[in-house]
Amino acid sequence: MPAEGPVPAESGAGAPALRAVGLRPVSGSLAAVEVPAPDANKLLASWMEWERGDVTPGRVMANLKTGGLRELLESLSSQSGAPAH
Repeated sequence: MPAEGPVPAESGAGAPALRAVGLRPVSGSLAAVEVPAPDANKLLASWMEWERGDVTPGRVMANLKTGGLRELLESLSSQSGAPAH
C-alpha cells in the first residue's frame, strides 16, 4: 500500500528504500505511487523502435524512463556488486 502524504524527492535519503518496495519518490504534495517492476522486454522494444527510426530520441528516452530503465539498471548494478555512482 502506498505511503500517505508527501515523500522525499529522488535525491532524499529515503528514495532508495521507496524504490526497493516498488514506489517512486516524488517531490511536492503528491503521494508515492506503486509501479510495476521494469519489464526488460518492453524496454528493449522501446529501444528497437528508436533503432528502426520509428520514434524520436526524446520519445524513446521518455519511454525508457517511464518503463523503469533506471530501476532495472540499479538492480543489475547492485547484483553485480558494482559501486553506485
